[in-house]
Amino acid sequence: MKSGFKKGLSLLMVLVMILSLSVGCSDKNSNDDTQSTSESTTGSIETTEETNDGAIVMKEPIPVEEWGSGTVKWSEEDTDFGFTLVNNDGGETIGYSKESGLKLIQVDGFAFKDLNANNMLDQYEDWRESDEARAMNLASILPVENIAGLMLYSAHVFAIGETLDEAQLAFLDAGGRSVLNAASAAAPETGALWNNAMQVYAEKTPFGIPVNTSSDPRDVGISAWPSNLALAATFDPQVAKDSAMTISQEYRLIGIGTLLGPQIDLASEARWVRIQGTFGEDPALSRDMTASYVDGIQSSYDASGNDLGWGKDSMNAMIKHWPGDGAAEGGRESHALVGNSAVYPGGQFETSLIPFVDGGLKLEGKTGEASSIMSSYSIAYDEDEAYGELIGSAYSEYKIKDLLRGQYGYEGVICTDWGVINDPEEFIHTSWGAEDMTKAERVYRVLTVGVDQFGGHNSNVEILEAYDIGVADIGEEAMRARFEESAVRLLKNIFNVNLFDNAYIDVDETKEVVGSDALNAKGFDAALKSVVMLKNKDNTIKAATEGEKPTVYIPMLYRPAAASDFGAPTPAKWFLPVDLEVASEYFNVVTDTVNATLTGEADADGNATIAYADIKRASAKELAGCDFSLAVVDGPMNAGSMFAGYGFDPATQSYVPMTLQYGKYTADSEFVRKESISGSMIEEKQDSVYGTQTVEVKENRSYFGKDAIITNATDLDAIEYAAANMPESAKTIVAIRAQRPVIVSEFENDVDAIIVGFGIKDKALLEVAAGKYEPSGLLPVQFPKDMETVEQQFEDVPRDMVSYTDSEGNIYDFAFGLNWAGVIDDARTAKYGVAPLVTPTNTGK
Repeated sequence: MKSGFKKGLSLLMVLVMILSLSVGCSDKNSNDDTQSTSESTTGSIETTEETNDGAIVMKEPIPVEEWGSGTVKWSEEDTDFGFTLVNNDGGETIGYSKESGLKLIQVDGFAFKDLNANNMLDQYEDWRESDEARAMNLASILPVENIAGLMLYSAHVFAIGETLDEAQLAFLDAGGRSVLNAASAAAPETGALWNNAMQVYAEKTPFGIPVNTSSDPRDVGISAWPSNLALAATFDPQVAKDSAMTISQEYRLIGIGTLLGPQIDLASEARWVRIQGTFGEDPALSRDMTASYVDGIQSSYDASGNDLGWGKDSMNAMIKHWPGDGAAEGGRESHALVGNSAVYPGGQFETSLIPFVDGGLKLEGKTGEASSIMSSYSIAYDEDEAYGELIGSAYSEYKIKDLLRGQYGYEGVICTDWGVINDPEEFIHTSWGAEDMTKAERVYRVLTVGVDQFGGHNSNVEILEAYDIGVADIGEEAMRARFEESAVRLLKNIFNVNLFDNAYIDVDETKEVVGSDALNAKGFDAALKSVVMLKNKDNTIKAATEGEKPTVYIPMLYRPAAASDFGAPTPAKWFLPVDLEVASEYFNVVTDTVNATLTGEADADGNATIAYADIKRASAKELAGCDFSLAVVDGPMNAGSMFAGYGFDPATQSYVPMTLQYGKYTADSEFVRKESISGSMIEEKQDSVYGTQTVEVKENRSYFGKDAIITNATDLDAIEYAAANMPESAKTIVAIRAQRPVIVSEFENDVDAIIVGFGIKDKALLEVAAGKYEPSGLLPVQFPKDMETVEQQFEDVPRDMVSYTDSEGNIYDFAFGLNWAGVIDDARTAKYGVAPLVTPTNTGK
């Protein structure tokens, strides 16, 4: 490590120590300037003591009263799920397990948990204190080993069950308290029981720090709400807030206290595979959806909908991926080395900050800002290092220390994305630009720039090694101060959502609420509002009339066998793209059949697999009785996977284009880069007058002249068959399940209507196609004219493509959509259908 860097870091650590002694806070809600009181023996309630300058005063432990003596202001009740609730009169309800051996103590007539078993009321155990004071107190007394454990965020391997396995126990014993619940298929009550089992075990450990379980956004096991991109298609931030409030309610009843989301990367590159997880490509719309969503996730609300700030119904939001991962060169994804860089040919790096600094960090609600931020994987690539050193975001002084911690003064938790400190030979490894460091050196570098937590890491060994590196580099006192700084942030997020006071779940409530009919109905209504109608020639789709169900042809789709990053390969299949039972609620369905004799390659058991030729399409006689056809297709899907990479052909070891069309695409237009902007430094043999030499050169990731590889190109066959073989009087509707923009020029002129859903249940598309619901959604992304305009646009500039114009003269631009009367023109289009923002209004502190 360079000596200049060490000297700068030493000065930084001294500053950290000074700041850590003067952190100001008001009460439990950071935006509330009032001071609530906690009950003393005279009945007043007194919270954290503050000095005149707002600094929190650390207090000595308080002697306890004899249990049950004096005026008792608590009462106990045992539950059916192995834990006990203690109700404090006018105060906090706390939960604990008698199995854990934890003892209760009494002060001023109230009950508290003696989490560290010292028979005193420590400040962190006192629910009358502010979250900030409690976190600071606990951080100050935790051993370094425990703080190192807090910095862990478990990998995906944690299985869900009613008991804990050895790996989970080892993680908890190492001090780990941030657990990823990746088993979205587990029944909600199983997740609740698993949570309770973890909390009992955590309660037995020194200091009694509860587990803060998290989840990525999920669409099974809870009520069916739309994806982020579908929420954006409603152009209604209130719908996003309603979604988040419901998600928070359900997740908490599974035992989940942190959402690894929302994903708020600006989708400025049309080919990027993660667009469905975003709020689209427009900075203003993404900003507003982000702010409303995070408010809905983080705040607790009363029955009248009033914002109460942090509370027992709150979740921490971890907005991601700072400073935005959407400017991916050529659309390649930064999970893989081949896509490890974001590029800024339009010079609009700051545009990607808008959803973060004007949205997630400027909430209208009482929690003020997102409590956590996940850094992106990607390198912000510029050969002159205009955006800092060419290194992944978690390691970047410019992105984290200078911008997020410095300019924007962010004091919440910053967590790396998963696998950032792993070695290149490991399965998930994303240490872009830091591959030559040891794991401990990577940890130390990440800590020095201001990151607090390591996603996907189960062992505290490297973190403790990094601590030793820091002690040798800047001294024990400064390194301890740096650890405490992260500990306060991490602990505060556990206090925010009341886990220290009651981390247990009433499983009966879980069964009653999670995935309930009432909540599913709300989610379905939001999905309906998100459906976008692009084409409706001659009112093909109109209000349904009473009478018999129409007879509709829905063609089957084919998928070839595919490898998987996790688990066994997916076999080839022909399938009906919608659930037949659901579709039959709306239509009499006619479809295709698969031949009894299969002709595909033999599987491991010697049995023939399904081939594309094994389909028997519906005959002219079967189609003759149809009122219309409905081709339900997925948007074009490029070959590859997150960790193997997109836009790279492993068979030829060459870069290939990513495309938004089904048909063959060869990247040979004048707009295709012959030399990529980004590229890793690679060794190359070169001949010269001095002989053959090995030199380091920048890799050229150009895909000029190469063909794209689409795995579902045959979806276009389904559309074409439906359009060409229906009776003359029958119409053809195409329903696209899109994850990003789609080039529709290959089929638009041959069909009568097009509707689009962005990550919603098929039932909503069927409802609109059947005329049961008038569509109101608007495009949250442009649908481009062709691949030339896609190649011509800049990855970092939103809404800079030429949009497609259909046979009816409609332009599929951002904020376009039809209802039964025609082009939608309302308050939403007036607000957002203007020139896109370029720079944030929040300039920082």
